[in-house]
Amino acid sequence: MNSKYWAHVVRVSVLAAAACLLVGCATVEKTANLTYQRAANVRGGSGEIDLAKPVIEVRLGRMPGRIVLGSVLNTGTQIVTTDDIPEWVMGALIDELHFVGYEIRTVPILPSDVSRGVFVRVTKLSVDQEDSGLLLSTSTEIGLSAEIWKDGRLSKTLTATASSRDEDMDRTGESVAASLQKTLQSAMVELMPGIIDAL
Repeated sequence: MNSKYWAHVVRVSVLAAAACLLVGCATVEKTANLTYQRAANVRGGSGEIDLAKPVIEVRLGRMPGRIVLGSVLNTGTQIVTTDDIPEWVMGALIDELHFVGYEIRTVPILPSDVSRGVFVRVTKLSVDQEDSGLLLSTSTEIGLSAEIWKDGRLSKTLTATASSRDEDMDRTGESVAASLQKTLQSAMVELMPGIIDAL
């Protein structure tokens, strides 16, 4: 093969790499299926309360049918979920508040004359992974702001922030889901006593 052939190969490779940078190459995705198991071990609630659907205030990347939660650092891998994050947080709140002793009525938004209600905003939600070769480190952070409403008025606002860092050999989305669940559990454990006191 002559030098002209190799020059052509190099030229095509360079052009392909440039095109990849300009339009974006296909990225690898790691999917996390969000789950939750009750964690707070407190009691003291009673009666009916309204629970509004949580709102996600943090900006997350979106693609058709999925949400970008984070990435594996220094790679092209994105961490995504096909689950509805507000529904995930709502499910966690229902589990925890029901165990506390409340009868839950879910509503899209709290009515203006709500007797007792809870509205939660997700103020932080991040996932990053770093591959050291043998182990994969997963760092997650979740921040919640809970508004407690009584007799149509905002009574109190509570906040909770939780984070975790786990190391595992598992390179599937299961390790991400487990870390996110643990972090949300920690935030719920922090919130529940304050919610009981405020209601």
